Amino acid sequence: MLPHRGVTQGKSRLSAVLDQAQRATLNRWLIEHTLRVVIEALGDAQQCVLVSPCTQTLALARARGARVFCDQGAGLNGALGAATHEAASLGSQQVLVVPCDLPLLDAAALHAMMGLSTTHNTVIAPDAHERGTNALLLRIATASFAFGDDSFSQHSAQAHTRGDTVAVCRHPSLTFDLDTPGDFYAWRRDHAQAGALLSAS
Repeated sequence: MLPHRGVTQGKSRLSAVLDQAQRATLNRWLIEHTLRVVIEALGDAQQCVLVSPCTQTLALARARGARVFCDQGAGLNGALGAATHEAASLGSQQVLVVPCDLPLLDAAALHAMMGLSTTHNTVIAPDAHERGTNALLLRIATASFAFGDDSFSQHSAQAHTRGDTVAVCRHPSLTFDLDTPGDFYAWRRDHAQAGALLSAS
């Protein structure tokens, strides 16, 4: 599952360095980039569910062949829980949650997560500060979500409470997320793609 607030609402914390049009351009790129990586890793988007309250975002996902789930105000964790319930009804056994704010994400990172899930019930990819959760793989039957402040420690605690075996995946393509102006400046400094993307908007 790929959660995202939406083309116009996402990445609001970058409003100090990007205007609304630039944030919309960045959000569209992040959504498309994440979908491309998922399709590369899985072969198609049939098993992918994008979760968002934004109609533009849902339309982008549908155009790539992904399923969509509209967050109707339940909040991220509530929407993920509801979408997971729907996925369970389709016969899925596991759920992999990858937020659409990982500009370095690649198929190798998703394969690393899935590989660890063959021997562990829960796989967590923390951010570089080991506070947030940048990817999470769980058994659907016992899935629960705690995205927000200190979500890495909360997801770890939930998994241990369930009695899960837990693996931590620190793949370099998963540790960097675009959350703060500092993150954006670091991405622009190290990756010419960032500057080219926004100069074209």
